[in-house]
Amino acid sequence: MSRIRFEWNIESEKIDRSDSEDRQAKQRRRRNLLRLQILVGLFLLALSLGALIVRQRLIDVRNEVAQLLQDTVKAEVAAIRIGDRQTFRQIQASEDQAWLQAQNALFQQYGDMKTSGRIELTGDILDVFVEDERARVLVQENIDGLPYSRLWFYHRDSRGWRHTAPDLALWGEQRQLQADGVLVKYRAVDERLAAQLAEAAAGWIRRGCDLLDCGNLPDLTAHIVIDTDEAVEWADERAFQLRLRSPYLGIARADLPLDGALRLGVGGLLAERIVQAHAPNLQATYPYDSYFLRSAAVAWLREYMTQIAGDSALIRSLTEHYGVDKAPLLLSALTNTGDMSSILQVDSTIEVHTLDWRDFIAWRLRAETELLAAGAQDLWLALYDTGDESVRLLAYERYSRNQRGIQYRVLNTALRLKDDGAPQLLATVDVSYAGQREEQTILFNLARDVWKRAS
Repeated sequence: MSRIRFEWNIESEKIDRSDSEDRQAKQRRRRNLLRLQILVGLFLLALSLGALIVRQRLIDVRNEVAQLLQDTVKAEVAAIRIGDRQTFRQIQASEDQAWLQAQNALFQQYGDMKTSGRIELTGDILDVFVEDERARVLVQENIDGLPYSRLWFYHRDSRGWRHTAPDLALWGEQRQLQADGVLVKYRAVDERLAAQLAEAAAGWIRRGCDLLDCGNLPDLTAHIVIDTDEAVEWADERAFQLRLRSPYLGIARADLPLDGALRLGVGGLLAERIVQAHAPNLQATYPYDSYFLRSAAVAWLREYMTQIAGDSALIRSLTEHYGVDKAPLLLSALTNTGDMSSILQVDSTIEVHTLDWRDFIAWRLRAETELLAAGAQDLWLALYDTGDESVRLLAYERYSRNQRGIQYRVLNTALRLKDDGAPQLLATVDVSYAGQREEQTILFNLARDVWKRAS
C-alpha cells in the first residue's frame, strides 16, 4: 500500500519544486523574453516601413511617369496651336514613316481649321491610362463650338514619351453591359458609348414595338469593335446582332460618343428590322410605289423612335394629321407591286391636300431617270398620265429623245384644282442636265388615286 501514489500528490510536488525556483532567475528569463518580443516587433515594423517606402516610391515613380506623359501631350497640343511643326514632329515616333506622313497631314488639317476659326485646342486631358511603357490619352478639342475627343497613343523610350500609331492592344479589357433587352459587348475605351447605346437602343426598340407588332423579335446584341470600316452594320440581322465601329478610332463627341450620325445609323437598322418583323411577307418590288412607301415607313419609324428629324415628309404628314396608328395600317395595306393609292385607302378621311408629297415626287422623278437608262419603256410610261392624249404624246416624244443623266431636286409642291375639279400637283423642281441648271414646274394629275406625271 505504501507504493501507491495519487496524481494530486505528484502534481503537488511539481508545483512545490517550481515555486522554489530562484526569483532572480525568473526575472532574468522574463527580461530575455521581453527583449525577444521587442526585437521581433522592431523587425516587423522595419519591414512594414520598408514596404511603405518602396510602395510610395513606386507611386511617386508612376506619378512622375504620368506627369511626364501629360507634359508631353500638352507640349504636342501647344506645338499644334502655335504651328510649331518641328516640335510636333519630334514628339512623333520617327520609326514609322507612314505614321509620320499621316501626322503631317493632320498637322496641316489642324492649321486649316485654326485659320477658319473652327477649332479650339484646349489641351484638356480627359483620361490617362499607363501600362508599363505604353499609354493612351483622351484629349479634348472643340470644333464649331462642340466638344470632341481624340484618343492618342504613346510609347516611352530613352528620349521620353513618343506619339505612336493607334495601339489596338491597349483598347482595354472586354466588358459587357445589359439594359432592358439590350446587351452591349465592348472594350474599356468604349465604356461611355456602351452606356449611351444600351439606354438609347432599349428605348427605341420599346417605342417601335409599342407601335408595331414586332412578333418574336429577339433581344438585341450590339458589339462595339475596332476591326470594321463600317460605322454601323449587321453582324447577324436575323439574330438581331449589330456591329458598331468605335468612334475613338477617329474623333468622337466628348459628351456624346453616340452622336447624331451613329444614332441615325443604329436607329435606321433597328427600324428596318422592326418593319420586317411586323410585315414579314411584304417584299415590295422596285419601281412600284409600294417600294417607296415601305422605305418611307422605315425612315419615318427611325424618326419616330430616335426623335431625330429625317426626310420622311409624306409619312410624317400622314401621322401628324391622322395619328401614328396610320403607319402600321399603311404597312398592312401594302402589296408587293401596289401603287400610292394604298396611302389614301388607309382611312376614308385622308385627303391628298393634307399630305406632303415632296419625297414621293422626288423618288418618282429619280425612278423615271433610272427606268429610262435601263430601257424599261412600259414601266417608264406607267409613271405618266397616258389617259390624257397630249400627255401620252409628250411621254413618247420624251422617251424617244432618251435624255439620260437628268437630276431632279424637288424644292416644294403645291396643290390646285383643274378646271374639271380634279386635283393637280405642281412640283417646283431644280433640274440639272449636261452642266446646265434651271428651275421647272412639273405637273402631276391624280388618276385613280395615283399621281401621274402630266408635263
